[in-house]
Amino acid sequence: MSHPPANEKLKLAPLVAAIYFCVSGGPHGLEPLMQSGAGMGLLLILMTPLIWAIPTAFMTAELASAIPAEGGYYVWIKRSLGDRWAACAAWWMWLYSWVDVAIYPVLFASYVSALLSQLGLANGFADDPLRKWLVGLAIIVPMTWLNVRGAKSVGKTSLVLGGVLLLPFVVMVALGLPKVLANPAAVTQPFVPTGTTTQSALGAGLFVVMWNYLGWDSLSTVSAEVDRPWKNFPKAIFIAMPLIVLSYLLPTLVGLAVVPELGRWEEGLWPEIGEAIGGKGLGIWIAITGMASAAGLFAATMLGATRIPLVLARDHLLPEILTRTHPRFGTPVNAILVSACAYTLFSYSSFENLAVVDVVLYSSAILVELAALIVLRRKEPDLERPYRIPGGYPVLALFFLMPAAIIAFAVYSHIQEEGRHVIWWSIAAMALAPIFTFAAIRKRA
Repeated sequence: MSHPPANEKLKLAPLVAAIYFCVSGGPHGLEPLMQSGAGMGLLLILMTPLIWAIPTAFMTAELASAIPAEGGYYVWIKRSLGDRWAACAAWWMWLYSWVDVAIYPVLFASYVSALLSQLGLANGFADDPLRKWLVGLAIIVPMTWLNVRGAKSVGKTSLVLGGVLLLPFVVMVALGLPKVLANPAAVTQPFVPTGTTTQSALGAGLFVVMWNYLGWDSLSTVSAEVDRPWKNFPKAIFIAMPLIVLSYLLPTLVGLAVVPELGRWEEGLWPEIGEAIGGKGLGIWIAITGMASAAGLFAATMLGATRIPLVLARDHLLPEILTRTHPRFGTPVNAILVSACAYTLFSYSSFENLAVVDVVLYSSAILVELAALIVLRRKEPDLERPYRIPGGYPVLALFFLMPAAIIAFAVYSHIQEEGRHVIWWSIAAMALAPIFTFAAIRKRA
């Protein structure tokens, strides 16, 4: 695809909004974390960015500013570790996107159900997977069309949805914070649920909080469609990071003050919390913004993910038909449509199972990206890096080891509990990448 002219590229503010939606989309989807314990959930919100999000965010800031190419991390890995590792990581990321983007129609349906309950029109349908799946389809078609229109359209929409999304939570926090400040220790209790060990609670919450902090590298794939990426990418990442942490922490503190019963913390709870704090009007407002959050997450994550089949097809590792671009918008229309079909299929599943598979696939690719960061420092020491991670190789090694350690612990903990079958599905999905890569490279040769 040809690069868009300067006036059609993503500017700083829409880029911040798009990164925000690639990673977060507000506190929607964070609710199941509190079932690990109030204190444990709050601790994970604060500590996970240090060992999970910051290494990925800083790596993206350095490499996206140094190599702002279409395909992003695929190009970085190919340049440092070669075709096979690049293709494997790209496959993992594309498969991850099938699962990740499929989560958002599920969340959308949860908030439609919550809105109907708030309005007294129905009892909701949170426990009906088929109805949730059918309702979730309502965002797939319009958000897919938005992606066909291009990065600028997605960025502008993300900016509008971000403002709409955060405003009611600002109101909720302003109204509820005095209750937190009156007894701040109360919102951290119980630290873990009664009868649950600290390790078990930590393991149960890790996949949820890791999912809520992943995606920093997603828009590197469209860095060629960003205005002055060498300057705007690092700046956008460092603006989005504290915004995301605060948009998780403050509403959760207020929510725990009014809903201390941990068993009630499931996706779709925020409207009830809003109603308890600010009345029915605030509850309805938050239910509507939950739907906006899911739409923004879907659109922004799809934007980054659909450039991967495009660059794989250009390298003759996928059918050439995926390189076809829209005659007017210049976007990879076939890659977008194929991805949309996968998202539709995978959206028929539970949030928790999707999050586990999501994190395992994403982590596999992230470790390869972090290895590429280290190798590129050695192979191309003179490469101009507008942003450079300080601290040299010791910091780079730490940035690799911290995500590796947290994903290993999360997988081990999940296997010890009831989630072993989900881990095996995740490993099976991981194994598909080298199989496809070997077959595609052999066919190309």
